[in-house]
This record gives sequence, C-alpha cells and structure tokens, in this order.
Amino acid sequence: MLTITLDFRHLHDRDALYRALAQQSHCPFTFGNNLDALWDWITGGMALPARIHLRHAAGLENSETFGAVLSLLEEAAQALEGDLRLKRD
Repeated sequence: MLTITLDFRHLHDRDALYRALAQQSHCPFTFGNNLDALWDWITGGMALPARIHLRHAAGLENSETFGAVLSLLEEAAQALEGDLRLKRD
C-alpha cells in the first residue's frame, strides 16, 4: 500500500502540498498544481490502494490555502470506496 504523509507544519502553501504529494506518490510528471489535476492524479493515475496521513491538519478545513484540497481528498476517499484512506492526527 502506498503511504503518503503530508505534515502541514512544513507545508506553507498549496504548491508545497502539491510537490510533496507528487513526490511521495511517485508521479512521473508535473500534474499542473491545480485541483482538477490533483483529482485526476488521485482517482486515475496514482497507485492504489493508498493511505494519506494528514498530520497537523486540524482546523485547516476552512483555510483559504488548504480547505479546498482537504475537501477534495475527502471526496476522493469516498469516491474510491476504500482504495484511498485518510488518517488525521
């Protein structure tokens, strides 16, 4: 199982999150650094099953920087019906 850790103490903007996720998921290309490209990669290109560990993400759901990405990850986890798991702490 692919395991990705996104530690929000060290991710200062959305581009840093995209880079960390692409690197840890072994993305062979730059996927565009936008929500549509992230969705396409997670649901159609990334190796599954996978677990994304969201460290120190509490309270960021409404953040202008990370809120939309966290919502997308939740939606992808539901759409992939167990092939993508999110762990928060």
